[in-house]
Amino acid sequence: MNNIIEHTSEIKSDPRLIYEALGSKIIEFDSISIAEQIKNASDAKAEEIIVDFSKIYEDLIEIKDFGSGMTLDEINEKWFYIAASDKNNDYSQQGGKGIGRFSLFRLANTIDIITVSNNKKFSFKLVKHQLESLSSLSDLKIKINESDTSDVNGTTIRLTELNNLNLDEITEDLENLNTPFQNRTFKILYPENFSVKKYLEPKEAIDDAPFYASIEFEGNQIISYNFSCHYHGITLYENSNKTTLQNLILSENIPSIDIGRTKVTIYNYFFHPSYSNVTNEREEELKNKFLSAYQGINVYRNGYKIYGHGKEDWLKLAEKRLKRSSDNIDNKQTFGYVILCPEKSVYLEEKTNREGFIRNDTSTYFTKIIDAIITQFGQDRKKSISKIKVLVNKKGQAKRPNKFVLDTTTGFIGASGAAATSGTIGNSGSTVTGTTIDTAVGTSSGAATGAVVGTSGGAATGAVIGTSGGAATGAVIGTSGAAATGTVVGTSGGKNIYTKSSTIGYINSNIKNNIQSPKVAALVNEITTINIDRYTLATGFLLRSLTEVIMDEYLRKHLSSLQSHFKDYIINSNNNIKKSFTTNNNNVEKDISIKTKLMDFKRYLASTNTFDSRSLKHLDDLATCIDDINLAMHWTHKTVSTNTLQTNWQNSIFFIEFICKSI
Repeated sequence: MNNIIEHTSEIKSDPRLIYEALGSKIIEFDSISIAEQIKNASDAKAEEIIVDFSKIYEDLIEIKDFGSGMTLDEINEKWFYIAASDKNNDYSQQGGKGIGRFSLFRLANTIDIITVSNNKKFSFKLVKHQLESLSSLSDLKIKINESDTSDVNGTTIRLTELNNLNLDEITEDLENLNTPFQNRTFKILYPENFSVKKYLEPKEAIDDAPFYASIEFEGNQIISYNFSCHYHGITLYENSNKTTLQNLILSENIPSIDIGRTKVTIYNYFFHPSYSNVTNEREEELKNKFLSAYQGINVYRNGYKIYGHGKEDWLKLAEKRLKRSSDNIDNKQTFGYVILCPEKSVYLEEKTNREGFIRNDTSTYFTKIIDAIITQFGQDRKKSISKIKVLVNKKGQAKRPNKFVLDTTTGFIGASGAAATSGTIGNSGSTVTGTTIDTAVGTSSGAATGAVVGTSGGAATGAVIGTSGGAATGAVIGTSGAAATGTVVGTSGGKNIYTKSSTIGYINSNIKNNIQSPKVAALVNEITTINIDRYTLATGFLLRSLTEVIMDEYLRKHLSSLQSHFKDYIINSNNNIKKSFTTNNNNVEKDISIKTKLMDFKRYLASTNTFDSRSLKHLDDLATCIDDINLAMHWTHKTVSTNTLQTNWQNSIFFIEFICKSI
């Protein structure tokens, strides 16, 4: 008979658990780390929370709160106890994982904590390179300093040895951190020379959304459903009958899982080129200063958003819209939010990385019932649009002029000296002001600025057709004596400065002839020779493809030396560029959007001082242009003008040539 020998062992942890597995690699977005500290401060009953970026260029970020602070016992039993949380069964609290504090390693390599509680001040420090020198987490000893103080209670987190951070991205992600229409629980301080983007508040934007609905449900029962369509001050359509939605839920066998009484609010915009209820300028303002931060259906609990929703398109609205565009709403043109019941929605449990809910029966039910609500909203929206078209067609003209896309030149008529703005036909001395994507026609000495047709002496500036003596400046067709400046086709005596190109633009011939990558060389040759007027969308697709391919080729060649600038980027086994992060002890690879890559290249180039900030700002415009190209590829009413493509090529050629030279 064999003797059984019993051994004992112990579980050991690598220090990387702190600064990687629970730190820099557990979350994908820098703003999540900031949000975690704001929530922790809120849980500490802080009435004032300050996120101070004012010294970020001096390698310092401070997060301050004036809550209850921490005692020595709380530091030892909570802060240094991994996965310990005092928030269990307290439904007013935010977290529960006990690891959010370690996500600070996403932002910085050194973390200083100063906390005051009842006239006692404690301070301690976590330093990444010290953790790296340890063989086991059990070897970690942290010194805590204690002193008497008269300072008020609260906690200050000081971050130094900062990683590469995108302050614009953090600002945008934190803009809608608190439940809409409620007071913000925190304040952000910025550097003096930082240009802070001013976003519209929801109350400043919702009146321009013609489609609105408020819904309440509990289990699989709809308590109330109220949809309305308001168009130019007229209520065109309303539906308060919840029966159709209730029947839809029952037909899809959505179970009755109790997450408490849940409220859903949806505002949807209508940026149709012929039937929109806002001007082009207002549309751009809403897109850039509101929907960029508030888009999609976000989810809130205890006053804070749960990441992984909103712009992440968790309901796959874009995918559904591709299949049946008229029945489905656009995630990017929707501002919606769900408010959860804190006490009863506990089984909607956030993932460790804070990006959505853990998949279980409750989260599946939640997704299905919200999806059913969106489906009903889409049907009511479709009926509303039919009524909008009837109203507009009855009046004989659209409320807003068509966008200027190739052969589209429809617009309002401003008569006899009237000042006409954005896409206007101005005659007899009218002053016309437009934009590069709008159409204005200036006749009989009308001064036209924008995308303009200037005739009979009209002074035309912008994307212009100038005829019969019209002084035309911009992308211009000048005829019969028109003095034309810009991209010009001039006939009958027109004074031409240069001729309109039929391609997107040019690239330095020496660079073009020395591109080493066959794939890049083929794309460059194609995009610089294709007729942009005839194949506008194809040219846009080529611009999108070229931008992504050159960045990927550059990273394949140089990533090993640029890892600090392109955090979490990897070249996987299939030679594809991905992001790698750890969740639930598993390595996960994730696709990287073109916009994300562009913004990371922008930060990298800014750090090298290769180009000035004004030039690099054009990469933001290129990212927006590529987003528009993506939409135009799938939706018939979405368009991208030749002028937009040529402008972005011209403004971004410095970047394209720089990358091409290096691959």
